[in-house]
Amino acid sequence: MKKFIIKGPNKAVKGEVDISGAKNSCLPLMAASILFKNKVTLTNVPFVKDVYSMMNLLISLGSKVDFSEAKKKMTITNKKNHKLVVPYNLVSTMRAGVLTMGPLLSRYQLKNIQVSLGGGCLIGQRLQNHHLAGFKSLGALNYLEKGYINISSKKGLTGSKYKFPKVTVTGSSNVIMASIFAKGIHYIKNISIEPEVIDLINFLNNSGADIKFIGRRSIVIKGVKELIDGEHTIIGDRIEAFSYLCVGAITNRKIRVKNINPYYLKTEINILRKIGYKISINESSITLFSRKKLKPIKIKTGPWPSFATDNMPSLLAVLTKVVGKSQIEETIFSNRFMAAPELNRMGAKISIKKNKAIIIGQKKLISADCISSDLRTTFSIILGAITAEGSSTISRIYHGLRGYYNLELKLRKLGIKIISKN
Repeated sequence: MKKFIIKGPNKAVKGEVDISGAKNSCLPLMAASILFKNKVTLTNVPFVKDVYSMMNLLISLGSKVDFSEAKKKMTITNKKNHKLVVPYNLVSTMRAGVLTMGPLLSRYQLKNIQVSLGGGCLIGQRLQNHHLAGFKSLGALNYLEKGYINISSKKGLTGSKYKFPKVTVTGSSNVIMASIFAKGIHYIKNISIEPEVIDLINFLNNSGADIKFIGRRSIVIKGVKELIDGEHTIIGDRIEAFSYLCVGAITNRKIRVKNINPYYLKTEINILRKIGYKISINESSITLFSRKKLKPIKIKTGPWPSFATDNMPSLLAVLTKVVGKSQIEETIFSNRFMAAPELNRMGAKISIKKNKAIIIGQKKLISADCISSDLRTTFSIILGAITAEGSSTISRIYHGLRGYYNLELKLRKLGIKIISKN
């Protein structure tokens, strides 16, 4: 099993990082290809593990997938009907498999669709109840049997009204895709407005869908009969961008991230500035500069435009080096602080009280052997190891490879002393 060995402290960190396409945008866009009777072309594709898993899932359903990693390009072609069973072995390591429910239901309304309950990171409950309730509002019935969600609509889907009880990213994407071919008009309230959801909406509209905002978190979808061939360039990955900005923050060195819209990280940029870092932005890049005076902070996560829960573990690591008492309140996932015990092994002082992390920042961390448990925890531990004195070994690094493209190479280009070992 692959491990990273990082020798710290890395005092020569500097440079710039080309940010890849957003994994969290790419996966729903790939799922949306099911809606098309012919071809979808995606560019700026991040060929991470989760993307390959989704490719295999689509192929198993009957889609043809051609790709060029060098060109960051993927073409998905549907010439025949899809299979309507998404098996467990294809979703066991990737929760995004549930995103196939909406497009399969929309395109094959009168047939029974079976989607296995998925896997992914163990960061808290990710129930599909809100997805299913959204499908029910369109006239679809569902039941759970032997680990599979069965969904169908005997009379076809018809628009009505639905309000999400809480903001959900995958739920919003799923119900939006399910509504594309429904009869009439469907109103959806309290949707996610994360940049990745907006990216999906833009793609669908450019392909012939009719989705309009009628409020900040309210949309109306007018059903259409078909979509035209889709072409789309995936937005830059705001989570990856912030992660690498945190490399600069925790080492207090200048780092520039490119190919990212700073608007997607407006809250994160403000937080870094409140801590004391100088931040410079332009249309497609963000630069963090070193600063002598840093101060602790009190923040909480939330749906966009609030501070992203996916960015929280990286900031958690940064705050271990900001002298003073900081606090992070997690409002999205119940088990998001799994990086804390590993950082504490390096000498950090983090205590967890319910959904809050109290961080007593200090100047020094020491090396340790650590185990990664999920995607974002991986990068948090890496950040700690970068500044810790001595060599740290990080096991189960495959979690990080699910979402960070060319992780080792990008870190090495910044001056990080890192090697991989099986």
